[in-house]
Amino acid sequence: MEPALTWLDLTVRDREKMQRVLDLFSEQGTVDEMGLGTLRDALSDALFPGTSSIQTRLRYVLFIPWLYQRLAPRVRSGEIMDVSRAARDAETGLIGPLLDSDDTQGVIGSMARSRLSRLPSEVYWGAMVRWRVFSHSKSQSWLHTHFESLAHGISETGRPDDPGIVWSRQPIWHPRLPPAPKGFPWKASFDLAAEEADFIRGRLEEQCGGTLLAWLARAGSATPAESFWEDPAALGANRKIASTVELARRFSLHVEGIPLLYNLVLAEHYARQHGDDQGLISDYQTELDEWAARERSEAPFGPRALWTFVAEQDGRLVEPQRRFVESWTRRVTAIGPAAVASDAFLKNLVEHRELQLKGPRARLANAGRLLDWSCRGRVGVGRMDFRWFRVRQLLTDLHRGLAA
Repeated sequence: MEPALTWLDLTVRDREKMQRVLDLFSEQGTVDEMGLGTLRDALSDALFPGTSSIQTRLRYVLFIPWLYQRLAPRVRSGEIMDVSRAARDAETGLIGPLLDSDDTQGVIGSMARSRLSRLPSEVYWGAMVRWRVFSHSKSQSWLHTHFESLAHGISETGRPDDPGIVWSRQPIWHPRLPPAPKGFPWKASFDLAAEEADFIRGRLEEQCGGTLLAWLARAGSATPAESFWEDPAALGANRKIASTVELARRFSLHVEGIPLLYNLVLAEHYARQHGDDQGLISDYQTELDEWAARERSEAPFGPRALWTFVAEQDGRLVEPQRRFVESWTRRVTAIGPAAVASDAFLKNLVEHRELQLKGPRARLANAGRLLDWSCRGRVGVGRMDFRWFRVRQLLTDLHRGLAA
């Protein structure tokens, strides 16, 4: 029997949380080995609401409603009885035209084609709800269930700036959604027209005001910096946004040493059992020394501001997680970052944390899982970037469109 993961689709928020968990399995360098994911996600959601780690290009938030708009008259006429199937066919049918365009980076389904398991609409549904491109705070399955009745109501709605129009029901999509370009979907590209980019920027500013995402939609550029805390436009943000940016930057540096130490402990454990991997031990010691130099150049990190921030975001702070971070912080402050690689207390701390999270599947307690690790010798390392590597592309698309 093939393994399967099942959950109850209760609300849009529940679904988004589960999708984020699944996304992380496909994202190199963000595997949450030490149980810090909820803290990372609280900061990510505050900085870049509606985004996810597997979104690729911004124009998908328009492709999806355009495809559904094309289905509406066929549903009304009775030609389409299964909306879910028709929507899937429409989305997979878009792959070919996008691959025929000049810019194919980020085409979802370029390899799987019609066998694509994770459709763009699933990847972007959270964004369309959060940014109110989709007018209803409902799941995609809700749309499919109610699509026929909603489609029949489309002719009764009008644009809000049309004088004399009175809405008799809520439209499916935002009333100012730009029309699909001529030739769509047989011809498609990721290039946003100026009107389309302006519409998306308006959604971000209206629905995500006070966030770094909305700020960069207005003040950013088509060439964002490698890190958002180094982006010139981000550095000019107001005090509240700047405070969140600094908290994320400082936290990501402070905990970057944790997965490095965890991998060093794994390498040492493996060497004791199998008699090699001295090269890996040396590599992780070097990486920890480099991290220590950067950590030592900063003022000591204090987690209290992070706990306050999580509480303000209505986030969930788990007590073992809080104790783990505070234990790491106290010890690093006491001995200095340069001593982390050889500190028995911190090595025991990460070992205990893994056992706490994984039980008998912990690599440090399970010989089979330790052998799995030895094939790659590297798990969960890398500095948290809070989805910036994806947001950068979305902002690049936006500002190129605004300049078109």
